[in-house]
Amino acid sequence: MEKALHNSPVTQAIRQRMEEVRCDLDEDVQEIVEGARDMGAWRSYVRTYPWVCLGAALAVGYLIVPRRSFGMQHRAQVLAESANPSRSPTTSHLPAKGSLPGMLLTLVGNLAMRSVSSYALQQADKLFSTQPAKPLQDEQR
Repeated sequence: MEKALHNSPVTQAIRQRMEEVRCDLDEDVQEIVEGARDMGAWRSYVRTYPWVCLGAALAVGYLIVPRRSFGMQHRAQVLAESANPSRSPTTSHLPAKGSLPGMLLTLVGNLAMRSVSSYALQQADKLFSTQPAKPLQDEQR
């Protein structure tokens, strides 16, 4: 009875299907390995999405570089004025902290950075979202 089950057409069909699944699994693993290798190659992202990479580089550069300190320039100006009082300017070249143009420039800069970061996040979401699965083949064949 057991020998008849091992040689039945249903058993052979199941074995054949299992062999196909093993082959497909091997191909899928190879595709995953190639995809992981491509994810590690940053140059492929730069070639594929140059504007997103440029925006990301600008955003990172903006966040990494410290703000420019006006303290040293102001001290140098005070020292120069004290050394030569006849050439002391009556107005300072530094913008007022609460001035309207400074506040507008800050507002526009913040809006630009938010829009660039939002766009970069959308593109990254599209890039890293899962790929649609391959259509299943008919098992009726």
